[in-house]
Amino acid sequence: MVGIGGVDISKGERKLVLATVWQLVKVHYLSLIGNKTEDDIVAWANSMTAKDGVQIKNLKDKENLTNSIFLIKLCGAIEPRAINPDLVTPGETDADKKLNAMYAISLARKLNAIIFCVWEDLVHVNPKQLFIFMATMMDIASNYNPDQ
Repeated sequence: MVGIGGVDISKGERKLVLATVWQLVKVHYLSLIGNKTEDDIVAWANSMTAKDGVQIKNLKDKENLTNSIFLIKLCGAIEPRAINPDLVTPGETDADKKLNAMYAISLARKLNAIIFCVWEDLVHVNPKQLFIFMATMMDIASNYNPDQ
């Protein structure tokens, strides 16, 4: 990694240590899904949700990600029985966005996803956390057996 050295880590430079940890996490998640790119993950997620008519441009797409409906539909594409449609809000108000984000995280965990995001990460469209969320969903979808 350019610009980060052992001295920075030994000094405990917070920003540089976090950048190093992020790179390690990203490499780990990419290895789980077969060294795909972020564009591959977005294309896969869009293909999973195509029948629902929801798509995203990229992991920074605030217009389509802030209400978490895309993520809920992604979880539903893996296991349709997991979603209770009565719990999905239109996502127009801040309260609705929060409820949907919390529900998306709950659905992902119901599918045995190991994710470390909080609802704020989804509402504020944190691309790093969305990458982990979708990469985890991609891994789960490739190995999913609903009868287990």
